[in-house]
Amino acid sequence: MKFMKRTAGRAHRTKRTRAQLAGRWLLFFFSRMGYVKKQAYEAANRTGAQIYEIKAAERTGGTAGFWWCGRFAMHRWPMPIMPVTPDLSAYDHVTLCTPIWVFSLASPVREFCRQAAGKIREVDYVLVHHTRGRYASVAAEMDRLLGVTHRSCVNVRCRTGSFERC
Repeated sequence: MKFMKRTAGRAHRTKRTRAQLAGRWLLFFFSRMGYVKKQAYEAANRTGAQIYEIKAAERTGGTAGFWWCGRFAMHRWPMPIMPVTPDLSAYDHVTLCTPIWVFSLASPVREFCRQAAGKIREVDYVLVHHTRGRYASVAAEMDRLLGVTHRSCVNVRCRTGSFERC
């Protein structure tokens, strides 16, 4: 990672180690089946970010959970989540990893974005889905909910456990 550091009116590139970034970067993810979790941990290993799982207050596991989640996604309802404990304003950067549900933002992540509005300074996204889509509308929705424009957005296609960047 390269960052710009200002000294006496001049910008100098400095390299920061993962250890230096670890206390300043936070990664949030929601994963119903484990696919997003795998991508989240890989991203955290690359960046040295601290990791936090968003937990739904609703039942999301199994076949019944699949249909319940689909209902929330189809209507684009936020799904209640467990309280988020980290102080988001204490971090310089946040990465959000989310699955795509019914071609839209996963409902627990939608609720997280509503609760985190105005508290995040810099953000990027990792979107995990089963198609070759780019899902710019999902990134735009998260930007609108959070009140910040994302720095980057990575789309990852997952088919039967194998991953491919789109």
